Amino acid sequence: MVSRKKMLVVGARGITGHEGGVEKFAEEFCKRASEIIDVEATCLKHDDRAHSSVRVHVTGTFGFGKTDKILYYMKAAWLCLTGRYDYVFLLGINSAALGLFARLNPRRRPQVTVRSGSIDYHLPKWGRLAKLYFRFSETTMRFADHVIAVSPSIQRHLSRKAIAATVVRNGITRDKVEVETQRIGALAVGRITSQKNYSVLVEAASVLGSTPVTIVGGPDKSNEFDVLSSDIVRRGLVNLRMEGALDRKEVYDRLRQAAVFVNCSIHEGMSNSVLEAIQCGAPVLLSDIDANRDLQLPDVHYFDPNNGTQLADLIKKAMLEPESFRVNRNLFPDWDEVVQTILTKIGVSNDNDIHRVPNSEPSKVATA
Repeated sequence: MVSRKKMLVVGARGITGHEGGVEKFAEEFCKRASEIIDVEATCLKHDDRAHSSVRVHVTGTFGFGKTDKILYYMKAAWLCLTGRYDYVFLLGINSAALGLFARLNPRRRPQVTVRSGSIDYHLPKWGRLAKLYFRFSETTMRFADHVIAVSPSIQRHLSRKAIAATVVRNGITRDKVEVETQRIGALAVGRITSQKNYSVLVEAASVLGSTPVTIVGGPDKSNEFDVLSSDIVRRGLVNLRMEGALDRKEVYDRLRQAAVFVNCSIHEGMSNSVLEAIQCGAPVLLSDIDANRDLQLPDVHYFDPNNGTQLADLIKKAMLEPESFRVNRNLFPDWDEVVQTILTKIGVSNDNDIHRVPNSEPSKVATA
């Protein structure tokens, strides 16, 4: 009997129910890819919810400051250098440099694939050394066997760096959607970070008055949550609340109940929460940035991310004319198609296509 080939997936903090676009992708990818190859993944902590067919390498953390991924990448580098893998799949430019370790592996030279889901090293949140590392790591993508960009704008960015990439977008789930007849208020989903630009939603909430506005997502390690909370108190807003991270089922329930979904980011890769809103039939409003324009929706969906008054006006309009702001979810691939496309691209073959994966039990996430 021929043994199955092995793949190592690096880059996600966890592969079941964690906030973040990388984590959402890793969850959808690993549970499907593990049907035809042996999948191992690095994670910060053990999670009993991880798909039973995926082997998890728990790396641990130092438990203070912003050092949570130091041990993670040390362990991942060791696995790339010494493990017997046929494929190494690196998620994000911060993981891309590990491809050099995989190439030096004396036991087996795996095929290296890098997936770029966001280019954010120019943002103020990163220090000088971090930016230097990210630029170096991005450069090493030239030596990967395959590079995947999650959106056309990222593909164009990589092309300017002489890095050839194939666009494979994020997916949606095409299960039957329960239609809510009563939809209430505006909803935003995603971690509380500066690039999510929730300050413009706070401004819009002050214009909307009594219209409920809800933000679902946990804080990052910056002070953005405190800044937003202070602004909400200063404005005396009683119609805006931040609910923190919720279970995925609860997030989907919120999306089905929202009168309008808002993505107000000033930076994105390709937002999973936008696709989930489309999947759940919510009317959508998107900040006018390249990543959101990559979705190629009509102009009516877009607003100036620096104009809270314009956003408030569009929220009112979307609540009055919801059908004008809904998006046909059949325009987007589902996760089965996405994973099959990636596996085909990197040369993983099977006699049969990936079986359709039903929704697993909901897990803790408010995706970005």
